[in-house]
Amino acid sequence: MTTPRRTVLGAGVVGVAAAALAGCSGDDAAGSRAKGPSGVSKPPPPLPDGLPDDLFTIGVASGDPLPDSVMLWTRLVADPLAPSGGLPAKPVPVTWEVATDEGFDAVVAAGSEVAEPRWGHSVHADATGLEPNTWYWYRFSVGATQSVPARTRTMPAFDATLDTLRMAVASCQEFNSGTYAAYGAMAEDDLDLVVFLGDYIYEHGGGLMEPKVPPRVTETLDDYRVQYAAYKRNPLLQRVHRQVPWVVTWDDHEVGNNYAGKVPQEPESTTGYANRRSAAYQAYWEHMPIRTGPPEADGSLQIYRSVRVGTLAEFFVLDGRQYRSDQVCGDRLAVPASACPERLEASQTMLGAEQEQWLADGLAANDTTWTVIAQQTVVFPLVLNDLVLNLDQWDGYVAARERMFDAIIDADRENVVVLSGDIHSGGASDLFAERNGTRVPVAHEFVSTSISSLSIIAELGPDVVQLVEQVAEDAVYVNAEDHGYCRVTITPEGWTTEFMTVANVSDDDAPATVDATVELTAGARKLVRR
Repeated sequence: MTTPRRTVLGAGVVGVAAAALAGCSGDDAAGSRAKGPSGVSKPPPPLPDGLPDDLFTIGVASGDPLPDSVMLWTRLVADPLAPSGGLPAKPVPVTWEVATDEGFDAVVAAGSEVAEPRWGHSVHADATGLEPNTWYWYRFSVGATQSVPARTRTMPAFDATLDTLRMAVASCQEFNSGTYAAYGAMAEDDLDLVVFLGDYIYEHGGGLMEPKVPPRVTETLDDYRVQYAAYKRNPLLQRVHRQVPWVVTWDDHEVGNNYAGKVPQEPESTTGYANRRSAAYQAYWEHMPIRTGPPEADGSLQIYRSVRVGTLAEFFVLDGRQYRSDQVCGDRLAVPASACPERLEASQTMLGAEQEQWLADGLAANDTTWTVIAQQTVVFPLVLNDLVLNLDQWDGYVAARERMFDAIIDADRENVVVLSGDIHSGGASDLFAERNGTRVPVAHEFVSTSISSLSIIAELGPDVVQLVEQVAEDAVYVNAEDHGYCRVTITPEGWTTEFMTVANVSDDDAPATVDATVELTAGARKLVRR
């Protein structure tokens, strides 16, 4: 695939924007130089006539930070309800700058990108040549139009010690279920990173969205672009994106509920679903500050990757949707285990063979204090006596879960933390494996509740409370009712997760409080609730 052209200007650039627009060369996303027929680097295209004044309506973002670089993102959108974003179907030159100060008096890196209509006029700039463990300001420009300045940071050098990392963990932000009060609270936190575990959008339109999106199920690239633009118009979400880099992965609703590989939840929808998935993957890439892509010719998009934070932690960011087997036993809720032996089959995979091997190799090679597996669905067994409550979780992929546990055990890793979302509940639990008749501690799981999506109790009713309590008897913490996020502090000595819950999701300014604090001392085998 042809990819967006880019160029990077070195540190200490003078007259950045003018130089970039006047004669910058272009590279594609793979780093190869974009050439004309004569082999000469192509100049950027001219500014199209009639561009709207307000081009940054869905904000800016940064993500996937390294010690010397960070991904910068925007998408030019003047009209969020128009699939084209209200722009002409022409390439648009976009410049970017990175500075050490908000006034951009000390610009240290800059460059130009070409926002191509085929990629929704999105921009993915890899700002390189930066200093490790350093905060920066960045902005985009199209002609005289500039985005709001935003902050980002780099990670420490791989061999450097970081005393403290503060981050938020979030998931499941259905816009039609409630407000983003959790992001209002998160914006007040002093964070270094946000880790988002999926369900950034939901596939249904209508409802509370502003601007109003037509009631419909997203199926085409145009649909998904409008859906993302509607979500990203939210000022509280934009504010957190402007404050800190994000590390993101997807779950199911970025395509459709409980899809598995190329199989939709409803069998009658299978025809054409591969095209729908490809459209959804492209739209995801177009709207995320992610160090990958764009999608391949077959529509696939590899998003599993790792992010290292000095010697403190390495995050293995997984994709539990694209490569998984179809859910067994009709993906029914509350299925007797004895009636669903298929969930034990070795052929069932959550990650696919290649990603499983990548994770095993990464675990074996990792030498940081904390090993973090950031993924979508709950690993802790949600089983009550003989009743398996949710086959979309790892309980439907028992052999795959055992293979992941084997990889952790074989790597001889301690201080392994699993971050999960999807289930619209908060939780903390220790994870164990049965080996030779012995219960072996393997890892520790923190489940982030939903930002706004309906909680289990709101969706299934109060009768489910007792059932949740019974299932969670071995857990350290469970909250199946409230919305919010996890506020995490990591040091070489310990890991602290504060479960932040908001008073309601009907008011943007609803306050957030700490519902529970769960700690793990480095080298310890059990979580402790304070």
